[in-house]
Amino acid sequence: MNAAVKYAPNELIASEVLSTKNILGESPIWSVRDQALYWISSPEGEVWRWDLINLPHRRLMNTVIGCIGLLGQSNSIIVAGESGMLYINMDHPNEPRHIVHRPEFDTTTRPNDGRVDRAGNLVLGMYNNYHRAGGPTVGRNNAGLFRLLSSTLQWEDVLCNNQEYRYRVSNCICFSPDGSILYFSDSPTRTLHAFDYTPTGPLTNRRHVWTMPASMSGALDGAQIDNMGKLWIAVTGGKMVIQLNPISGEIETIVRINANPTSVTFGGPELDELFITTRAPDGGIFRVKVPYGVRGVAEPEFK
Repeated sequence: MNAAVKYAPNELIASEVLSTKNILGESPIWSVRDQALYWISSPEGEVWRWDLINLPHRRLMNTVIGCIGLLGQSNSIIVAGESGMLYINMDHPNEPRHIVHRPEFDTTTRPNDGRVDRAGNLVLGMYNNYHRAGGPTVGRNNAGLFRLLSSTLQWEDVLCNNQEYRYRVSNCICFSPDGSILYFSDSPTRTLHAFDYTPTGPLTNRRHVWTMPASMSGALDGAQIDNMGKLWIAVTGGKMVIQLNPISGEIETIVRINANPTSVTFGGPELDELFITTRAPDGGIFRVKVPYGVRGVAEPEFK
């Protein structure tokens, strides 16, 4: 019997479409309602919007931002700031409005990666500010994973204070098309995990999905799911985005990018364009049309 044939991954090339020079572009999301791309530059406290036609629009938050999510009205965003969750309408001149405090008041952590689940709640991961520095907190797995309920504006610890699993840098948070699986990576480990997910209970059944091979440079950063349940993951430091089959562990597509990618999302009128945020010294928005019938899944809105 012949051994199974392994084919080389498809290859695409992404091109820069906006030279925004973000220090750390992150958290791109596409609004079907607004037909616009939103993203942040984290340390600068900037939220950006681009309708693909006119020049992009920027708002300043005066705080480090971890991530953003769509709200259930046009041009409105929920922002995970360093000390709390904020509401902003991109077209309204008023200052951002405080919604609720942040979870996890450990002074060594801050909000980082996050995404709205299919039920309209926000799942937010944290970040150990000192995971690269010296001192007693270096390498410490002290960050948690939380859910902000849209119905009550109350936080839940979806790890249920399970000290057997804490981590340093939350990334790759995204959901399967039906919302029943949450994908997650602690970036320093270069490993992707999956959890069984329901919008009303804790995460269960943590399992290994994939680990970057030693031959691959960089680390797993932001990720998004496609309509076939495959993950598109920004490999920061590796100048590529990969399409990963979470069942087989095979890389099916590699998107080459002449910059350091940080996160991805699908957008455009047909949800068939992959938008990629990057970090300095590039800091622009890159884009590639995705073939093979691949589409994104509409980004949910925080209710």
